[in-house]
Amino acid sequence: MIWLVLTLTLRQLLGQRRTLFLAAVAVLPLVAAIIYQASGGEGDAGEFTAQVVLYGLIVTALLPLTAVLLSTAAIGSEIEDGTIVYLLSKPVERWRILAGKLLAAWGATTVIVLASALVGSVVALVGEDDWSILGGFLIALAAGSLAYSSLFVMLSLFTSRALLAGIAYAFIWEGVITNFAPGVQRFSIREYTASIAEAAGDISPWVFEAELGLTYSVILVVVVTAVAAGLAVVRLARFELSGVE
Repeated sequence: MIWLVLTLTLRQLLGQRRTLFLAAVAVLPLVAAIIYQASGGEGDAGEFTAQVVLYGLIVTALLPLTAVLLSTAAIGSEIEDGTIVYLLSKPVERWRILAGKLLAAWGATTVIVLASALVGSVVALVGEDDWSILGGFLIALAAGSLAYSSLFVMLSLFTSRALLAGIAYAFIWEGVITNFAPGVQRFSIREYTASIAEAAGDISPWVFEAELGLTYSVILVVVVTAVAAGLAVVRLARFELSGVE
């Protein structure tokens, strides 16, 4: 049943116009890399790739945008149009339904983000020998995608304004507030992702330096994912008892 829900949800997500929009946004890192190479590639290519292409464009913008658009639609769109009733009427454990939805959102997000990171970085790092930067970020992006997807799927089950709430978290809390109140970076999936990338790629602090430690970031990614998924399962179970709210 998990596989069925996964495939049906992927078909639903990939057939929406928002996916075409995300595909267009995903091209921006490649455009930045092409401009960098066309201008003569001044400066350190590794630093440009890590700070501009991977962190500045993908971790900060593309990753949360993709996750919030796809994850809130994975189950939220069915709640809005009422078709969730047919899915919940099946004699299937609710955690299996949630798992299929979450895996679809995570998978779609990861594919888009990793493809963008891979293509953009390959162009930006042309002529370079050290590809560990890219490897570290690919690992971190997969982990960050899971945490974001879990959070936003959970939000879609608790509020009809999950998209707005997710955008507020990703671009106001993480994008603005963390810059003025450094302490709140400890509650930012973006910063967890950056820390994992730095450690996984063994990146020099002269090239890219994250704000948080690896152990803390890994623990919080696991905690956010587990708690969000757990709350989502509990919420989905309530639909069976009291009906779609």
